[in-house]
Amino acid sequence: MSVKFDITMTSDVMFNFMISHTYTHLSGIFGVIFGFLSLVIGINKAMGGDVMHSAVFFLFAFLFILYMPFSLWFKARNQVKKSPMFQKPISYELTEEGVTVSQDDQVAETKWEDFTKAISTNQAIVIYVTKVRAIIFPKAQLGGKYAAVVEAISTHMPPNKVKIRSVS
Repeated sequence: MSVKFDITMTSDVMFNFMISHTYTHLSGIFGVIFGFLSLVIGINKAMGGDVMHSAVFFLFAFLFILYMPFSLWFKARNQVKKSPMFQKPISYELTEEGVTVSQDDQVAETKWEDFTKAISTNQAIVIYVTKVRAIIFPKAQLGGKYAAVVEAISTHMPPNKVKIRSVS
């Protein structure tokens, strides 16, 4: 069975992927924890009258809680806007052998055994080739092929590598 579809990457989907990727890894989780601890310590220092130290802790809180998501949004927007690959639709075909990606006259195939994991976010299905290289399928653009895509991934990848929360 083969599933074919075209995807046009948007900055919203790319941002959703970047947020998910960042905040599901240890460094992102520690960043959030550190940011909130800094906020609590900053409030505590401010209430004690230590303005200088409270300002430093508020700065750390700002950087880890607010600046990181904003910088990811900006990076996602620029990546989609400036990458020639994202200016045109990308064609995908999921086959028994793997995933074929094509655009214009360029074609690349990745075998199923080369994928390291598959996850879902609230806006996309993501299959990772490496820890930092992934193929993103926006759910809204899959339409009626969503279930077939999930089935193809689940059939061809080991269950321990597939973390897709829902089929619908």
